[in-house]
Amino acid sequence: MRTYKVIIFDLFDTIVNFNRSLLPEAELNGSQINSTSAAVYKLFKKYYEHVTFDDFYSAFLKSYEEFEEMKKKENLEFHNKERFKLMLDKLNINTNSDSNRLVEEMVLCHMGKIAGAMEFPEENRNTLNMLRNRYRLALISNLDHAPTAYKILDKFGIRNLFEKILISIEVGIRKPNPDIFLEAFIYLKIKPNEAIFVGDNFEADVIGSKNVGMDAIWVNKGNEKNRHEITSPDYEVTKFTEITNIL
Repeated sequence: MRTYKVIIFDLFDTIVNFNRSLLPEAELNGSQINSTSAAVYKLFKKYYEHVTFDDFYSAFLKSYEEFEEMKKKENLEFHNKERFKLMLDKLNINTNSDSNRLVEEMVLCHMGKIAGAMEFPEENRNTLNMLRNRYRLALISNLDHAPTAYKILDKFGIRNLFEKILISIEVGIRKPNPDIFLEAFIYLKIKPNEAIFVGDNFEADVIGSKNVGMDAIWVNKGNEKNRHEITSPDYEVTKFTEITNIL
């Protein structure tokens, strides 16, 4: 096994876990769903009360899908407000001072609820503290709203554990784009083979890090089969805490 100087982590569903059941509840077509849309619609309705929740939710969902596809196409990052502008466009709402103000409010509401649905197991804290005694730690996360990432890190008191934190919106590119990894290497003054990446998303984290010459640990919580024909992780675990068996 290589000797590593730095461990670079993904954030979401690697260090902290997203719990959808903690999102607000809404009723859609007679069924209960957990979605930020419930809270965002309350804001939206103050401006445009003629739009039903069903119509709102349809635009809310489609704008999300198109926004994610736009980001993945070139592995570029765009601010979350562009998603909500796209949603308003689907609802045939023209741009004006009210709609611009609403977009800002919806972003803060949506991202606030996302942050509130994050959980940080105590065993993950113990794992990070243990690793910090032996390695330099850094973080690269795909997120279109940087303040939310820092809010989550501060909420759980772990921001200071990382020597370098890169949020995709801050640099305009997202994993698996190699440039976001190279940005970290430059700051940390290391070569790719001196670091190992830990993440749950196979495409973004494993393929992204392997393509720039890093080793990778895949946190495969769902015990999924690797269907990629070329790339494989160097190590695979089903729980974040298991990485201490490797490092």
